[in-house]
This record gives sequence, C-alpha cells and structure tokens, in this order.
Amino acid sequence: MAKTSTTTKKRATKKTSKSPTSRKPAQPKKTASEETAVVQTTLSPVPDVQTVQKAVQDGKKTDPETALVQKRRVVNDLFQRGLAAHQAGQIDDAIRLYSAALRQNPDQPDVWNNLGVALRRSKRFAAALIAYRRAADLRPENAGLWSNMGNCLREMMRFDEALAAHKKAIELDDTIKSHTFNTGLVYRDLNKFSDALGYFNRALAMDPEYVDANWDSALAHLALGDYAKGWAGYETRRQLADNPIRPLDLAPEWDGKGDLRGKRLLLRAEQGFGDMIQFARFIPLVAKRAAHIIVECRKELMPIMRTVSGVGTVVEKGRALPEFDLHVPLLSLPHVLGIGEADLKKISADPYLSPPKGKQVRLAPPAGTVLKVGLIWAGKLNPRDRSCPLDTLLPILSAKGAAFYSFQVDDRRADIEKIGVTAFVTDLGDHIHDFGDSAALMQAMDLIISIDSAPAHLAGAMGIPVWMLQLYTTDWRWLVDRADSPWYPSMRIYRQQKPADWSTPVEKLSADFSTLLQARLGSTKVDQQD
Repeated sequence: MAKTSTTTKKRATKKTSKSPTSRKPAQPKKTASEETAVVQTTLSPVPDVQTVQKAVQDGKKTDPETALVQKRRVVNDLFQRGLAAHQAGQIDDAIRLYSAALRQNPDQPDVWNNLGVALRRSKRFAAALIAYRRAADLRPENAGLWSNMGNCLREMMRFDEALAAHKKAIELDDTIKSHTFNTGLVYRDLNKFSDALGYFNRALAMDPEYVDANWDSALAHLALGDYAKGWAGYETRRQLADNPIRPLDLAPEWDGKGDLRGKRLLLRAEQGFGDMIQFARFIPLVAKRAAHIIVECRKELMPIMRTVSGVGTVVEKGRALPEFDLHVPLLSLPHVLGIGEADLKKISADPYLSPPKGKQVRLAPPAGTVLKVGLIWAGKLNPRDRSCPLDTLLPILSAKGAAFYSFQVDDRRADIEKIGVTAFVTDLGDHIHDFGDSAALMQAMDLIISIDSAPAHLAGAMGIPVWMLQLYTTDWRWLVDRADSPWYPSMRIYRQQKPADWSTPVEKLSADFSTLLQARLGSTKVDQQD
C-alpha cells in the first residue's frame, strides 16, 4: 500500500511528500503511490466567484487586462477549493471544482493531473486516463504524471501500457522511490513476483524504511513460497495506514520464545473473515504450550472459533477483554512460531474447524440428486472485485442429478431471480446469520464452488471439497500457477488465464464437474443394482 503524495509545483532540490488524501482498505494490498500537484500562489483576496464570472463576461464593465486578471483569480480559486476538497476526502466536490477550473482554462496540466487522481480514486478509470493524457499533452516531462497514468492503466488491467507509462516516469526521474515501487506493482499483478521484487528492492535501496515496498515485498516472498522472509516482512502490516492492530499495553506481547506454561494467551483479531479462518489452524500449536487460549474475533466468527482445538474462551472484538498474561495478533503466529513449508503442509493435513454442536441441517434435494453443491459467486469489491457472474455457471446449473444451493448473504442473492435460475438454485441466505450457520449447511454439501472468499476458506478448513475460481492477478496465499493449495488439501483452483476473462476456468471447471457428476451417477446405478 502507499500514500497519495502531494508535491509542490516549484520543487526543492530534495523532493518531499505529504499525505493529504491517504485512505487504505482494511486488507491493505493493492494501492499505488499517486502525486497531486499543488499550485502555490500569493494573490490578493479573491472576490466571490459568481461575481467575478459575471464581471468577466460583461465586457462593457471590465477592460481586457483586468478581465484576464480576474479570470485567473477565478480559476485559481476553483483549483484551490478543489484541492482543499480533495485533501479532505470530498472527492466528488474536488472533481466538480477541478472541472469548473478546466472549463475556464483547459491549459492547466496540474489541474488535469489532480482531476485524474480524483477520478481514479472514485474508480472512474476511463475518465481518469483521459485527464492524465490531457495533462501529458501539456507537460510531457512530468514524471509523476506518467506514474499516475501507469497506476490508472494497471487498475484497468492494461498491463503492457501501464509498464510503458511507469518506465517513462523512471526515465524522466529515477530518484523518486514511488515510481520504481509502482512499476513493481504491475509485475506483481502480472504474477511475475521475482520481477516485482527487483523493483521493490530498488525502491528500498532509496529508502530502507519504505513501508509500502517492505509490505509488498513480503507478499511477493509469500507468493513465491519463501516463508522465512515472507512471515518476517508480513509484520510490516503493523505500520500500514489503516492497520487494524490497535496498541495493547495491558500485558507484554508474546514473541514465540517466552514460556507459556501457566499463562493465559490472547490471540488478537485483525483483517478479514477469510484471514482469521485461514490462520486459525495455528491455534492448536500454541494451545499445547499455554494454560488457556483466548481468541478475539468478530461476532460472526465466534461459533466456529469455539470449535478449534485448544480454544478456551472466545470474545467478540470490541468487547471488554478477560484477564490475560500475554497477547499476540493471530496473523503473527506463523512468524513467531517459525512456520516453514514442511510445517505448513503438516499443520494443514487435517480439518480444524467444524459446525458448532447442536447445529444440524436437513435438506430436501429433488429426487435423483447425487451431488449437492454450494455456490458463492460474488464478494466484496475491494481491493478487487473477485466476483464471477452467476450466469457464467449456467452450463453446470442445468445438470441432471445435481442440486445447487446459494450461500450468498448479500444483495447478490437477487442474481438468482434476475437471471431466472430459481428452479435450479435454492437460496439459503435467510438461514445464514453467522459462520456457524454456514458451516452446518456446508457439512451437508458434497462440493463447494466459490470465488476467492471467506466461505472458500471455511470449506477448506472443514475439509470439504472446494473448487475456487481465481482472478488472473493471484493473491499471495494461492501462490502461482498451481491448481492445488498448501493451505487446504481439499481445494482445487481454477485460474483466469487472461484478465477479466472467466471463460477458460469455467470451461475447465465445467468439464471436471461433468466427470464428477457422471461418476456419482454411475456409482448410484451400481448401488441400486446391488
């Protein structure tokens, strides 16, 4: 992750940066450094904009020279107000004011650049790209502008063009660490983690304390299976802007070396549902060494966290904590325990989550059903939309002998009716209030088909077969070019071969599904004959 840097139009010899509009997602991974230009001028007090505009338009009342001065003041006022709104996070207001300034005078590269930054932040990438290109036409030697353009192109998944823009920025000014770092992000999104590390290391050579480069370097090492460097670097998340690990001075933090005998250890909550499920596998390791394990987590996770071996107390995040002697963030366990590839394989061999006691489900699939399949096709939009449109799965939904159940709990449940598959897909959303409910329902499934999501982690943690549809740009935990996962032996991964193109993974999944279904149908016939 990185900061949105603000640079002055008149630069000093040593370039400096501020962070007026830094806002990072809870799972901080995918943002690049941006530069907005600040035009600093000293003018006499600016009159009301509407008054000046009227005066400018009224040629009878204002001579040309005075009108020009007044118009410049209007434009500067609009820009400064836009900049203030931008820095305050009022992005729509900033876009409106930048646009008004450009309508008065379109020959302003700094304003075009800032408009591009604001449009990109509001995810209007095509418009942002046009703004950047207008700025480049006016000031092609601006290295920061080319880096901004590269960031926009990367988000549009136009990776070749993004690389060309970033390398242009480096060619113009190779002393700015963010230009080098942003280039590495393109290679990361291309799943070329070794190349990405080369650029991250170059950025770190300029500034060894560059938090964003240290963070993404850690993720690259993890994606390449280098757990020693990866887990150590993963601790950098504590320094990220919106890092959810709050200070806790009530007791010392455990470093993995201190004796836990007779101690109460608090494992602290952080990041998303899927992360907490994924890292819960390490709890039994410390439970063997401590007298009592306390797990902090969000309310929705509490029922399944209670089923992890060795957990003594589960407390909802935000509630008062029980007494404890030591604490450590849950996601720091692999680092403090020194988990390597062999350890991970051993730890992940068996399921470690189960439905809460007393939760049982009875399903009534249609007659002749030999395969009950859970579906999750949509998830959160940040840092990237991982959703796979439900209608792309139509080839398998009509398969005779299979019954499909939706585990969606958000407004995407409406997709079932929207595309007309209510006869093929049973909506379980009303029965799911937490992950305990999901676990009980999943236990009744033969297969889960999911995007990269918390339910995919849940199925894997329970040892249920899960086929996961994965974006072209992989997440670090799924490694590169693998159909299996060291985290979940029951998982099979179907990866996009081109950005935003689900055709190849869905085609392969459909073929595998047909094979599985035919095998189940054949087995059922044999059983009936016996």
